[in-house]
Amino acid sequence: MKIKNVLFSLLCCVSSAVLATEPYDRIAPLVEKAIADKQLPGAVVLVGRGEQILYRKAFGFKTYSPAASVITPDTVFDLASLTKPVVTTTLIMQLVEQGELRLTDPVGKYLQQLNDADVKKITILQLLTHSSGLADGFNRREFWQGKAGLDAALAKLQLKTKPDQQFVYSDLGFILLGLVVEKITKQPLDFVAQQRIFQPLKMKDSRYLPLERPSQDTAYLQRVAPTENLQGDADYQKLLPNYAQPYLHAVVHDPTALRLGGVAGHAGVFGTADDLALFAQMLLNGGELKGQKVLSPLAVQRLLMPVVIEHQSRALGWDMQTAYSAPKGDLLPPGSFGHTGFTGTSIWIDPASRTYIILLSNRVHPNRDTSITELRAKLANIVASAVGLAKTAD
Repeated sequence: MKIKNVLFSLLCCVSSAVLATEPYDRIAPLVEKAIADKQLPGAVVLVGRGEQILYRKAFGFKTYSPAASVITPDTVFDLASLTKPVVTTTLIMQLVEQGELRLTDPVGKYLQQLNDADVKKITILQLLTHSSGLADGFNRREFWQGKAGLDAALAKLQLKTKPDQQFVYSDLGFILLGLVVEKITKQPLDFVAQQRIFQPLKMKDSRYLPLERPSQDTAYLQRVAPTENLQGDADYQKLLPNYAQPYLHAVVHDPTALRLGGVAGHAGVFGTADDLALFAQMLLNGGELKGQKVLSPLAVQRLLMPVVIEHQSRALGWDMQTAYSAPKGDLLPPGSFGHTGFTGTSIWIDPASRTYIILLSNRVHPNRDTSITELRAKLANIVASAVGLAKTAD
């Protein structure tokens, strides 16, 4: 343990592309304290402005084991609900651009699995803004698995409230959106994401199903941070009866995504801070990066148009000012936007200053009892205090 502690101290002093002046040198003590308090075993923090990286540093270890390997800047994390804005929302907006669907279309136009008349009338726009009236997720007491199980669950789906009345953050809504993408493109969601987002932007470490790729890369798998301990969780044990490891590793953490085979519109993507930085740069550049167009400028503009529901503000697929906006902190201005992931991930982007803040961690290891809400907010405040002041390191 002494050797590990010494190594950890040395690692905390080493930075990749780190800005060594105030206020960025306040980031390391903040993250190190969170690790010491066992809010998370390790993390990667990346701060950028436009295509410049201002701060990029890894902290801690992949697990709390004395034999754990260190987190590195290229560690791969389960991005959880960052899948919603990065993949599903982007693909929906591409389909809008291509004339394949409209934001006002009812979801029942595309998904024949739905039976309830009110559910069929939910619009694509309502799904993107979590104002559809759907519950947050499926009934957790009903166990099902695979496409047949999903279709049966969708056939019973009903609204919890009237549409446009309440903001209810809903995994269900983005599961439906992912199915709409598959219906229109006639391709699996993971394939469409790879072809239309990850490859054009050179997000080389972003993928669904890291264990099942034909070009499985052992070095890649070694970079993946583990998530939750499986012992005592009945759902995980049903879904992974022959899984040999004590905790999830390169297997999606979200139980519903796991029921769907690891590919869904609400969760399932794995990736790195560097990849998310490329995605943020694309949005800040009006949908294009280094000659690769992912969205049109007007699509990005529509994407970021605020929608207010119950005094809470959402963009399409993105958060702006809600109870989930901890990564915005107290200082970033209106018009900034971002998202969180349950596993301990977040991104927040400020178009006014062209600044983005990425925090990736596996805070659900070894269990989901910890919170990094304060860490997210304080990190944002530190970065916001430097907006307009910082220069990139040599």
